[in-house]
Amino acid sequence: MKHEELISSLKSLHLMAMAKEYSEIARQCESAKKTYEQYLAAMVTLEIGAKKDNRIGRLVKDAKLPKDQRLAAYDFKCRTGISEMQVRRLAEGDFVRQGWNVVFYGGFGVGKSHLASALTRLLCGQGFRCLFTSTHELINGLLEAQKTLTLAAHFRRLDRFDLITLDELGFTPQSKDGADLFFQFISQRYERKSLLITTNLTYSEWDQVFLNAVTTAAAVDRVIHNCETFNIRGPSWRAEEAKRRALATKTELESSQQLD
Repeated sequence: MKHEELISSLKSLHLMAMAKEYSEIARQCESAKKTYEQYLAAMVTLEIGAKKDNRIGRLVKDAKLPKDQRLAAYDFKCRTGISEMQVRRLAEGDFVRQGWNVVFYGGFGVGKSHLASALTRLLCGQGFRCLFTSTHELINGLLEAQKTLTLAAHFRRLDRFDLITLDELGFTPQSKDGADLFFQFISQRYERKSLLITTNLTYSEWDQVFLNAVTTAAAVDRVIHNCETFNIRGPSWRAEEAKRRALATKTELESSQQLD
């Protein structure tokens, strides 16, 4: 089989990495005096790795993460209530496999959304199907589906995700219909599929958002059953960043005045 025919045949079998690298791998194996079996093993390992990377790339894209936020960029040193070791443990995915929930609770600016985004990305790397969305956006989607009589289909689409990350619960009050649909959403996932929630409200304050004490209590009861809650405390990174900018501006101004 000629070179072009071999490449075409590998591509027809969807062995894209092999098609791209087979000749270079052959050269390396020949130089190292590897056996045919070792050459084949190297090719298979290459293809498996490429397919895994492509799958993770698709999962990250489908997750609709807001930014390229990574765990390495989070400053654990000035935060209490959570550690990098705990997040790494969560990233192993056991809580997702069991259909449990995680809640990041804390004041404004402690990096709850950053952590949630970074953890969601790591879970995509474990092969889980994830979705990152604001709580407000999720409920608006449910309300729109109800309006267009496609609610059942919408719930089925959401059920495809092993983990749904609900960011910023507490920012926008919801209508009674929104609260009822949110409770349906929580109930459908209960003990089957996982939620990762960021909020600046204690559980007893959720009725400020959903404006229905009974429905809210039922939703909270399902969320906190088999749930790990992290109370994250520390200075606001936005405030700290503003202080650094102000200090840099002051230093620059003082330097300029000294030069004058």
